[in-house]
Amino acid sequence: MTPDRDAFDAALVPGMRARLAESYARFRAAEAEAIKHLVPPGEGGAAGNYRRRDCPCCRHGSAGLAPVLRAHGLELLDCPGCGLTYTRQVLDEAADAARYAASGLDVEMLRLRGSGPYLELETLRDRYYMARLGAGGFGPGRLLEVGSGTGVLLLEAARAGWQALGMEPGRAAAQLAVERGTNTLCGWFPQDLPPGAEAFDAVAVLDVLEHFADPLGFLAQLKARLAPGGRLLVQVPNWDSLLVQLEGARSSVVAPGHWSYFTPASLAALLARAGFRTLSLETVVSELDRIAGFPPEQVAATLAALRPAAPPWPLDATALHGLGLGYKLLGVFQPG
Repeated sequence: MTPDRDAFDAALVPGMRARLAESYARFRAAEAEAIKHLVPPGEGGAAGNYRRRDCPCCRHGSAGLAPVLRAHGLELLDCPGCGLTYTRQVLDEAADAARYAASGLDVEMLRLRGSGPYLELETLRDRYYMARLGAGGFGPGRLLEVGSGTGVLLLEAARAGWQALGMEPGRAAAQLAVERGTNTLCGWFPQDLPPGAEAFDAVAVLDVLEHFADPLGFLAQLKARLAPGGRLLVQVPNWDSLLVQLEGARSSVVAPGHWSYFTPASLAALLARAGFRTLSLETVVSELDRIAGFPPEQVAATLAALRPAAPPWPLDATALHGLGLGYKLLGVFQPG
């Protein structure tokens, strides 16, 4: 039986926040230390040099644009050409890739994702994701996940009858995925694809696209590996998330390594520019309990700014997702 969207929403599962609290506290502490290392050198960072860029979607120039947000030494810009929010600065490619070597953050990430409560939610989430990918009787077939982490989606894909291959640059995560019984390669897409792995019926990228300084180039590489009629499953943080907009610069979504910030409209526009049509696009994970921690008048004002025609606050999860204001964006796309 396919779980519904609420089944993996920690805000809606009684007791789940308390069960996750200790693991998340350790992870956020390690994340804060990692961010100190990753900020630009002028802000005290030591990861490497940064360069400036123009809009990675429509190439509109960034010179003269006023930041909509400043955080961690980075300036977030709204592109007047296509509407994408992106960082003016990006870390040099080699230094960016080096972030995936084992670190204190990597250790805490594995502890978090290996914990019972997190694994429960992730399993239900990925079962739902595979159902969304297979809507209308699509599949099973050959699936590639780029940035496959600890392999939970690969396990759910195999459970649904797919022949699944994962590629994960993080050694520790890839090792755990292999230990879980998945077919996972520790390496980089596309250069480390094995011989004969040229065409897949589906490709999945979950919390990956926002990490690429050139998302259009990355999407072109993904498209080249899709068989005719294939589908692309994408998850990214939602810049329109009511929680993210309430938190602003304090949001964990805003961090070095996240170079593009997608809304439902800008994600669909980027995929269209890359030659994909949208089959489905929705938000998941409400974060209603965390939203409720803000003053009601602040929530109401932020909601009105994001969606002027929205019903008044408070909203339930269904209404929040109907407005495209959940924490994550989930889309299924097809070339054409």
